[in-house]
Amino acid sequence: MKKYQRIANLLLQYIDEGYYTSRLPNIREMMKLFNASQSTINQALQQLIKLNKIYNKPNIGYFIITKNPSDFDSNDYFDFSTSSTSWTDFPFESYIQCLETSFKNDKQNLFTYGSVTGSNLLKKSFKSILEDDQIFTKEEQIVITSGTQQALHILSLMMINNNDKILVEQPTYHQMNHLIERLNMNHTIYNRNLDDINTHELENIIKSDRPKYVYLMPRLHNPLGTTMNETEKLILLKMANKYDFYIIEDDYLGDFENNNSYKSIYEMDNSGRVIYLKSFSKIMFPGQRLGFVVLPITLVQKFVDIKEIVDIQTNVISQSIMQTFISSGLYDYHKDKIIDNHQQKVNVLHQSLNKHFKKYEFIDNHKMHTVIKLPKTINMNSLYNNLSKSKILVDDYKQNYISNYKDNHKFIKLNTSNIAESKIDTGLKLIKNCIDFSKEF
Repeated sequence: MKKYQRIANLLLQYIDEGYYTSRLPNIREMMKLFNASQSTINQALQQLIKLNKIYNKPNIGYFIITKNPSDFDSNDYFDFSTSSTSWTDFPFESYIQCLETSFKNDKQNLFTYGSVTGSNLLKKSFKSILEDDQIFTKEEQIVITSGTQQALHILSLMMINNNDKILVEQPTYHQMNHLIERLNMNHTIYNRNLDDINTHELENIIKSDRPKYVYLMPRLHNPLGTTMNETEKLILLKMANKYDFYIIEDDYLGDFENNNSYKSIYEMDNSGRVIYLKSFSKIMFPGQRLGFVVLPITLVQKFVDIKEIVDIQTNVISQSIMQTFISSGLYDYHKDKIIDNHQQKVNVLHQSLNKHFKKYEFIDNHKMHTVIKLPKTINMNSLYNNLSKSKILVDDYKQNYISNYKDNHKFIKLNTSNIAESKIDTGLKLIKNCIDFSKEF
């Protein structure tokens, strides 16, 4: 990131935090503050003008564009179900400015079909984002998709073509369950514990059922929120080589992991056994429909051949806006802001869990997806009815299991992305009351 972009991001932060409320310091003061030349400060200011954050009064100074305050948190519901960024936290003005820039710069490309694998410029940006996480790959192994859901769909079609078997954990990401059921995929199941993986049991299933693909969420598992340790990942890679299968590593929440020592399975792989998926729906927004897959070189052409039939190209406008958003430095700034805000909320959630749920087991990693284990005596229909009456929104745990699966655990999954921090403790107290009223005696 260039120096003027860093300065622009700092100015944005100072504005958001209320440090500057009506106008910015004069240019001479900012030169001293940021130890920068007048030219660099002017570049940063011009970027903020383009983003509609400030305006210039000639010979007077730079003033902040203020918005009319409004109460976005006016509804009575306690939303613990939504994991995507709240629309109130998204920088719409900046995104709209990127949209306008994209139309100006790429209007000719809107009238032609682009590459099936995605924009080369955006792939370079995605490659840089991966390198920041110590994940190194070649651009030709990156394919941009309409979200990770499309990538999973294409991979599923590849499996169906060859009658390959896939192993999935239970519980797991509900859309993966839907793919298996609706496409009638050849599959096998590993019934995992809520808080750990039994690698011996997993190997026994792999050894007997011989899947060609194993789908996992090693980091911040959905719905459980757990993260695999390095030993488990190494054992899994050894199994992949021994039993000849590919690992589909769905890393859709990787941005929320603050542990710099964490290594993805893709990073640890030396044998081309890992297919890596990344989504932007939780940092940006689901409607953008943008993600990418990093494939072993042996699978790239097979994947692209099917993608060309399914989708000719991923939305050009979304790609162009994302490229502008990243290159301007806004992506890094927005990502850090979203993660910081989210961390404050999960800290409050952690305190409330320890206050209201002392007698319950819960999986709480202080990051994303907190699961409260429920006793078998809970009547789930009664619980959901009581939660609804209390205006508590949570997901039905059964969607994380394949239909009619008998060995499921009862739990409540909590997300704090779309609930006001001030409502978390009250919401947890109401959930506790609903659970108590739903026990079968």
